[in-house]
Amino acid sequence: MKKKISFYVVCILIATVINFFGSVLARDITLPLYLDSVLTLTVTALCGLWAGIACAVLSNGALWIFYHTSLPFTLCHVLTAICAYFTFKYFQKEKQELSVDAFLWAGLWSAITNAISGNVLVSLLFASATSPNVDSSVQGIFVVVPNLTFATYYSGILTNLTDKIISAVLSFGVYKIAKKYNY
Repeated sequence: MKKKISFYVVCILIATVINFFGSVLARDITLPLYLDSVLTLTVTALCGLWAGIACAVLSNGALWIFYHTSLPFTLCHVLTAICAYFTFKYFQKEKQELSVDAFLWAGLWSAITNAISGNVLVSLLFASATSPNVDSSVQGIFVVVPNLTFATYYSGILTNLTDKIISAVLSFGVYKIAKKYNY
């Protein structure tokens, strides 16, 4: 039991650090992605729902403290853990080991919920003005379709889909390594 708890804590801490630096990297190189939940799917797959939520809250809390990001967006990240948990539960009915399909589906559901919740938050809190690294994609869409709300929502969907599929693939790779060596 003690070994299991310490494994969970180590997973959460490592994932939190990687999520934090993924987001910082995306901001620093002005990549139109978030990369703040790169390993949240891994933690949820290995350690369960509460560990995934802890990873989400810690990752976004660190970004809020050090980079002054908006704390309400933690909801999006928590939804990533919740979607992953239920997706993994569905896929684990048939077998113990999760496949890449489970991670891709978790990424897709997370992208949808993050796009909806994130776009609503952006509209309510910031009148559709998004973060600098995502603004370039919003501006590009706005040039073609001069409707800021549409540009924000469409960009949010594309950005979240790309972001969560990258997270799903990376999380699956880390999950396979963790299962092979430790878990």
